[in-house]
Amino acid sequence: MARTTSLTYEQIAGAADAITVRGERVTTRSVRDELGSGSMATVLRFLQDWRNRSNRQGQAVDEMLDLAVIKAINTHIGLRVRDATASASERNAELLTEIDGLLVENEKQASTIEEQAGNIESWKTSHAAVSARVGELENTVARLTEELLGERQTGEQAHIALAKAELRLEAVPRFETEVAQLRAELLQSQKEAATYHEAAAVAQARLETSVVKK
Repeated sequence: MARTTSLTYEQIAGAADAITVRGERVTTRSVRDELGSGSMATVLRFLQDWRNRSNRQGQAVDEMLDLAVIKAINTHIGLRVRDATASASERNAELLTEIDGLLVENEKQASTIEEQAGNIESWKTSHAAVSARVGELENTVARLTEELLGERQTGEQAHIALAKAELRLEAVPRFETEVAQLRAELLQSQKEAATYHEAAAVAQARLETSVVKK
């Protein structure tokens, strides 16, 4: 993720002016040290703007100078060219150092971005695994719920069958009483039938005896 730039041109220009007033050389690192924080890339960009504006202001001052003064200054052109050449060489060295710093900083940011991308991929993999596990658990819960409902129905059926069996068992004593009563009545009927049969036999014998006497 890109970092938000917090420095402004006015802050960098103020730091560069302060360094210039002290008679020190204005560089990207000196400006950054003056501010105490900030990105090297931001300082370099705004500092270049500050140098361009300073050069334009110097050119404007030169144009306003009296021609005689300009001629007097031209006598020192050789020295200025030499100094400018030396300054340019030194500035080029500073720029190379600053570029190296920027490259190091960019490499760190690239490494951070790559690490974050790896974390995102790892999170995606973990998320996919968790989603798959959640799907498995949902299927398991659905299957267990179905099995529980089936077992509940089976239990209800078993409870009904048990209640019917208990009703039959409760009816057994009544049936036994009825059977005993029917057995007693049957025995009594058999006794009465035997009595009637005996009486009929006696009557038949008497009838036969009476017929023979006549």
